[in-house]
Amino acid sequence: MTTIQIIGILVGAITGYLIGKFFSKNTMAVCPILCNPKISTIYFALLGYLLTSNKNL
Repeated sequence: MTTIQIIGILVGAITGYLIGKFFSKNTMAVCPILCNPKISTIYFALLGYLLTSNKNL
């Protein structure tokens, strides 16, 4: 794992946490992935890793 991938994971996790906190205050549940800060943190960290990986899928 390279430093770029680690940075991608950290940026994705922070973004996911902030999005989860923002949408959890919303009274109308939009999406279970986005409304739960724990799930959105993991989901966006995975997306950050996938976006920074060098492998062709």
